[in-house]
Amino acid sequence: MLNEREYRLDIQGYYSDDVRSRFPHSPGIYFVYRGVLDSAANTCTLRQLLYIGQTEDLHQRHNEHSMRDEFLETVGSDEMLFYTFSITDLPDEDRMRIEAALIYELKPALNSQNCYTFNYPPTRVVVEGNRHAFVPASIDAPSY
Repeated sequence: MLNEREYRLDIQGYYSDDVRSRFPHSPGIYFVYRGVLDSAANTCTLRQLLYIGQTEDLHQRHNEHSMRDEFLETVGSDEMLFYTFSITDLPDEDRMRIEAALIYELKPALNSQNCYTFNYPPTRVVVEGNRHAFVPASIDAPSY
């Protein structure tokens, strides 16, 4: 098909909210979750995918996110926010296309745009690295 594309994301682990100031000043695709930290085991249990986004600067975006209060409102008393991301030097248009495909297929709780419309040619996103079960290994948008 015309302009059909495949992209690959390499997910870079999971990070608790308190370390977001150490995120790289790099472009990327990011995921925001709510979950529970097990400090003793140095693991987290993710309970819900809240938001997917893309940015030119992961550090700046997570430390100045306009939806931070909305993210925090979803967190229960035993929970905290967790983030994961894939650094990519793709152009803005490609990052926006990946973001739209992920949102369209996964419908995170706090994303409002792209949940029910996909305005790009068919797009496959292959997700590698440290991905969670909420995010399949491969996403095809639109799925028929």
